[in-house]
This record gives sequence, C-alpha cells and structure tokens, in this order.
Amino acid sequence: MIQRVAIFAASLVAAAALAVGFAIAGLAPAATPVAAEPVSAPVAATADAPTPAPVVQVDTVYVTPQATPQDVVVTTVVTAARGGEGNENEGSGD
Repeated sequence: MIQRVAIFAASLVAAAALAVGFAIAGLAPAATPVAAEPVSAPVAATADAPTPAPVVQVDTVYVTPQATPQDVVVTTVVTAARGGEGNENEGSGD
C-alpha cells in the first residue's frame, strides 16, 4: 500500500513539474485571446493580385470493358513409337 501512495505522490510532483516547465516555455494558456494580439501588419491588396483560377468541370467518361478472350483448346496427337525397329545396333559395342 505504501508503494501505491509513493507512486501517486511522484506522479503529482511530475505533473506539477511539467506544468511549470510549460508555463516557463510559453506554452501555458494565454490570459488574452490570441486574436487580440496582431502577429504582423495587415497586407494591403495590390493591383497585381492574381486572378482566381477558372472553374474546371469534370466530365465522366464511360468506357466499355474489353471482351473476355475465348478459350482455345489445342489437342496434339502423338503417334506410337515403333517397337524395336531401327534400334538393333544401339549398345552392341562390337
């Protein structure tokens, strides 16, 4: 039980240290709204301002799908090999 109390106290000290560090760094919530403080002077509009881009209309194009290829069946006919004719001299070693 004492460990839980010690961990809770240490987490409170760490949170307080982070809060102080953020306040010193300037990341604390401001008392006045940010919009009330001007960051820079307003920019005056010039005559050379670019014209806005024209509105682009996107057309939808429908494309017919390609025809599926037809199956082609190739049948090969293998002739029977001749029995023993023509192979009499193979392996004779004479």
